[in-house]
Amino acid sequence: MNAHGTTIASEPGSARNHNEILVGDENFEFATVRLNPDDLKVTAAEIAMLVGKHPVDKFVILQHLKSGELETLRPTEPADLRPEGPERFFLIEGFKTNRFLVSGLSMEWPRDKILARNIKFLANADADDVLVVRREAIDKEFKDDDWVHIGQDGLEEFMLRKKPKLIHVIYKETTFELERGEYTPEELSSVFGVPAGYVLDYIDEHGGFHELAPGKPFKVKDGMEFSSHPPHGQSS
Repeated sequence: MNAHGTTIASEPGSARNHNEILVGDENFEFATVRLNPDDLKVTAAEIAMLVGKHPVDKFVILQHLKSGELETLRPTEPADLRPEGPERFFLIEGFKTNRFLVSGLSMEWPRDKILARNIKFLANADADDVLVVRREAIDKEFKDDDWVHIGQDGLEEFMLRKKPKLIHVIYKETTFELERGEYTPEELSSVFGVPAGYVLDYIDEHGGFHELAPGKPFKVKDGMEFSSHPPHGQSS
């Protein structure tokens, strides 16, 4: 770089020119740093200088790649600036980073824990994605405000999983929330609390009743209505 830039408080994504970068802290609060128009590269030391953090060897500088991965920049290592901008970096006081994986993406962070929502942000996750880790053969899901510990022994591996699509069905004027999919009549009867031995019916859009075959899965759709009746030959 040929000269110092300036910093402006900003939200992520506000910078649009190739000579602007976003520099964040451990709380994911960002500032826009303007470089000279002709600058196509910037070093970690220059980023630290521009935001007034020195000496640079007391800080970890991370580049947030377009893929979602995070990688450490050495003080004199140059980073190419994407023409479409903005390029995102993190500058955090510390000496080492903890490595972890998110759906195959390589991450590192200079703290022992990080909020789940920030991991999702780094991984370019969709709003309906859930962060998951497998521990002792059980999948643990994290809410967005949960702290995720990454400073443990070994390389922690996380996954992103879509939240199940929920639908609403009605059984005798009571609404139930289900995951979208196929169910047997027995499974639905258990959810609805159908009396033992009763037969489950599907009510079509014309008000017709259709007895569901025992043990046969069928696709349950949003808004379906159900009822039940005692077996034939028994009075209700």
